[in-house]
Amino acid sequence: MRRIIASLLFMLIGAGGMYAAFEYHLIQSKEGWLVVPKSQAGLRDAYVDIREWRAANWKEHPRLAQSLIDDGKGNLIIQSASNGLLDGVFQLPNKKRSAEKEETSVKL
Repeated sequence: MRRIIASLLFMLIGAGGMYAAFEYHLIQSKEGWLVVPKSQAGLRDAYVDIREWRAANWKEHPRLAQSLIDDGKGNLIIQSASNGLLDGVFQLPNKKRSAEKEETSVKL
């Protein structure tokens, strides 16, 4: 009897997990964890870590972007899309400096 109850319990947990994966996005952002309802049911983007995303990543995940906008969390898209926008403009040449130091130490 214990095995039957345990089997039923695990089936219920599995079914609940599949339902949640089909109906909700689990998103990890810089603000913390978010659970956002999906605009269209499916397994795509069930879990997403958007902390290091750029604008190109959002182009690949339009359903996720639409779900965030529908839930009122569109500011997360703007924040993460602007992460790498000015990286090329304000890039510091640290790697070049460390390479130059290595060359001078080898010559000595």
